[in-house]
Amino acid sequence: MDDKDNQTQIDHTLTDLPDASSNWALFLDFDGTLVEIASQPDGVEVAAGLPELLTRLNDALGGAVALVSGRGLDDIDRLLGANSLAAAGQHGLERRDSAGQRTTATIDRGALADITEALERFVATHPGTRLEPKGMTVALHFRNSPAAEAEARAVTSGLMERHGAAFHVQEGKMVLEVKPKGSTKGTVVEHLLSEPPFVGRVPVFIGDDVTDEDGFRVVNDHGGLSIQIGTRLPTAARARIASVGELHAWLGDIADRLAPAAIRPGDEAGDA
Repeated sequence: MDDKDNQTQIDHTLTDLPDASSNWALFLDFDGTLVEIASQPDGVEVAAGLPELLTRLNDALGGAVALVSGRGLDDIDRLLGANSLAAAGQHGLERRDSAGQRTTATIDRGALADITEALERFVATHPGTRLEPKGMTVALHFRNSPAAEAEARAVTSGLMERHGAAFHVQEGKMVLEVKPKGSTKGTVVEHLLSEPPFVGRVPVFIGDDVTDEDGFRVVNDHGGLSIQIGTRLPTAARARIASVGELHAWLGDIADRLAPAAIRPGDEAGDA
């Protein structure tokens, strides 16, 4: 059964988001959530204040903020600059915990090379399509060539006839990503919720795409909050924020309200 079959359609009737709590654990998708989707993966624009906003959120939540993305960790760090956030790249195939320790999954590199070569041949004969090798996954983009979608699906489906025991196709917005089985944004959330500083907290997952549905379902199962950016249906998300810009504003408000109170003049120890 694929992700679409597992999704539950919810009409986003929760219009008023609950007040943020210092006991939240915040899991954030990147493309389409923290930054607008671009026509090419390397064309995204990071808002000038976003890195600082994420740092303030992380401080306000005691380090319990994690980026959960299909991008590689090095790519995330390149876009956001050096930071101390926990993060999972390539749908959890590589991870960095809150202490900065990185782990990388073991995959079948030979099979990945065979898949990549086949998709390179496809892209060479289909103008407007683009291949994005990420290290442990490979994404076939057809945003700039929507007419190629049916053939893109056919070629990835054919590859799964040979490599479907270890790999599967993860659908996204105008992209088909071939990735090893066993690691999803949902497994990332489950793993992080078992270790400090995330353990014991209420999980909140924010994302926009089909790839985020696993994360939505896991936080729902844990009694947390699932928030979709945009209006895509069906979805397991139980709340909605309309746009990337509105999300930034909401996160900024959370960082302001949960930040440790500054010491005011006259409040220092020893003052009456």
